Amino acid sequence: MRDKIAIVGGGISGLSTAYFALHKGFDINLYECSDRLGGFASSFDMAGVIIEKYYHFICRGDHHLIKLSNRLGIEHKIKFNASRTSFFYHGHYYPFSTPLDLIKFSPISLRSRLKFGQKFLSFRQIKAWEKLDRISGKEWLSKHIGEEAYEAIWDPLLKIKFGNHYDRISAAWVWHRIFRVSTSRKTPLSNEKMGYFEGGSSTLISAITKQIEQLGGSIHLNSRVSKITKTNRSFQLTLESGQNVYSDRIVLAVPLPVAAGLLEELDPEFSLKISSIDFYGIVCGIFRLKEKVSDAFWLNINDSRIMANGLIEYTNLNPLEEISPHKIVYIPLYVPVDNEWFLMDEASLRDRFLSMLKVLKPSLSENCVVDFRVSKSPYAQPICPTGFKDKVPPLALPKYIVFLLDSTQIYPSDRALSALVGLAEKLVDDHFN
Repeated sequence: MRDKIAIVGGGISGLSTAYFALHKGFDINLYECSDRLGGFASSFDMAGVIIEKYYHFICRGDHHLIKLSNRLGIEHKIKFNASRTSFFYHGHYYPFSTPLDLIKFSPISLRSRLKFGQKFLSFRQIKAWEKLDRISGKEWLSKHIGEEAYEAIWDPLLKIKFGNHYDRISAAWVWHRIFRVSTSRKTPLSNEKMGYFEGGSSTLISAITKQIEQLGGSIHLNSRVSKITKTNRSFQLTLESGQNVYSDRIVLAVPLPVAAGLLEELDPEFSLKISSIDFYGIVCGIFRLKEKVSDAFWLNINDSRIMANGLIEYTNLNPLEEISPHKIVYIPLYVPVDNEWFLMDEASLRDRFLSMLKVLKPSLSENCVVDFRVSKSPYAQPICPTGFKDKVPPLALPKYIVFLLDSTQIYPSDRALSALVGLAEKLVDDHFN
């Protein structure tokens, strides 16, 4: 008889682990603390339309996600469209999708533009990213694209996303942000094509959930695990309800700080080690508008009047015909959980975010807002300073048959669904025999 495996966490990592492990014949029970599955890929109802809590897009290089979609029979639900990236710089819009756009970016000198465009092409050829882990993104970018281009383009992006940590973030993390998006171009000079699921990420979550249940896996919603202890022959998981359940192996597919708390009694030394990794939370404002803000899917921002470093106008990629002519716009902010933005109520956030949109489009009126929601999470962005590669925790705990799945482990990638699916498959292939 195959071992019983308890999976804590119903995001894409936990669901993928359950799916792959069930195909190897294991007995799976998955415990999710909330009332819905998906984690960062979950969705909500906005006036009868399913909208993702956080924006997602698919690059052509997202092979793990595309392969899983094929296995689930939903590959036909992935659509690719031409996407546009722009830069709102000190009150003006500039196209920012291709190296040629970078060369035309007039706020910096022609010499800096040519250097930036040339280096942008070379960055996608880098394969051995490990050397970049030892230097900061600020140092690496300043050296290769020049101080002028760095100050105009990257400095505000890093400062707003990482606050006081901005000048310590590793070049490997910065490089991968550039590299992943570059896989959405057939050639270095061609336009980007980004993908999405028809129906959003709920299409993926629904399909994998259905497969898990058909394969005999059990999913328990509203089942927060509050404690894990070792018994003579198995592990005891104590649920917040007071119920105890038992399992031969455990997979913690939860944010690292949550995993550290669950492991505090079982392995205090390891718990302390992973607790040393810092995270920022996310506050994401989601607007449903009567008109679009810009023509871009991804809008980078460098303007002192706007707190955010970017805006994602999702309907410029996925038209969402069911809400047409309305538009969906995401404004993400990464902040510490004790920051005023994270603690602010929804009404105050709506006013603050709307004021940003009015800078981007002065003609936008209060009447244009059809609906507004906020998504928050305390552990959205790991802080990845130089040398972070050596801090990434292993998949398997040294002392026990306990496994971790967390976004830090896909470093230098940054919370991409495809990378998390690939990590789950690697865990099962390497450790579940």
